[in-house]
Amino acid sequence: MAEEGQIKLFKKALVIFYSRSGNTRFVAEELANRLSADLAPLRDKKSRKGIWGYFWGGFDSLMQHKTQLEDYNIELNNYDLIFIGCPNWAANIPPAIRTFLNQKYWGNKKIVFFCTQESMGAERVFNNLRGLVKGAEIVNEKYFNKVKENKDAAREQIKSWLAGLDLGL
Repeated sequence: MAEEGQIKLFKKALVIFYSRSGNTRFVAEELANRLSADLAPLRDKKSRKGIWGYFWGGFDSLMQHKTQLEDYNIELNNYDLIFIGCPNWAANIPPAIRTFLNQKYWGNKKIVFFCTQESMGAERVFNNLRGLVKGAEIVNEKYFNKVKENKDAAREQIKSWLAGLDLGL
């Protein structure tokens, strides 16, 4: 039996994400919990910690650089619906997400994008994400502002967003 506030899909769902500071991780974990979905964090081999990690992360993002990822075992064909989440870095996507999306075939996949941000630029992030998943069906997109400052509000946004999606329940 699903816990209160949890959505049980008849389909198999996956939540893939990259998070530097924990905001995107928070949203991804909330989504996976509510959807009873598998969770797949991507890990960049390049350190993105501290002020220099922040600076070089933004630079690499603006320059559309790729990176090396730690090993992962994600088989997309095992899933009917795939959520992909990342932070908004200078109105762009982090190298870890860019690298991962370029390594996979996205034809006929159903994708839901989400991003976390401190101010604005989500539409550009989503445009960049869409360009990297050619052939996929984009089901929906959602951004979350200032997650760290108000996790309760983020939880409520996630709950109402999922309730409004047609996920084949």
